[in-house]
Amino acid sequence: MTKDQLLHSLIEQHYVCLKPSGIHGVGVFALRNIPKDCTEMFSTEPGEWHRLDFSEVEHLPPHARKLIETYCLFDETHYFVPAQGFQVMDLSLFLNHSDQPNIVSVDEGAYFMSLREIIAGEELLIDYGTLVDSDE
Repeated sequence: MTKDQLLHSLIEQHYVCLKPSGIHGVGVFALRNIPKDCTEMFSTEPGEWHRLDFSEVEHLPPHARKLIETYCLFDETHYFVPAQGFQVMDLSLFLNHSDQPNIVSVDEGAYFMSLREIIAGEELLIDYGTLVDSDE
């Protein structure tokens, strides 16, 4: 990315930051209003995910299990763990859970979409147990 592209990105494409959350530890918060159906809140770089069975995660040491259980999305039988591990910061790993989410994961975390307008300063929340296929 060139310097001009970086400056443009900072002005036009940065929607979120990390801040302390009243819900749990650290959360993702809107820096500016995010329109409904926005899909540009997180990096557009393709990331790969590994699906780990709950049973695989149960057999990990406590420190590794805690990382996955705290930061990874899941469905009925699997966790979705970043292929690069936890050495690279992905802001979406800091999304907190809510039964009334304002964003949703699409294509098993390939990207996220706002369900409604999110006001600057508001925490972005996701229902950990709900994944959306692009066909829906």
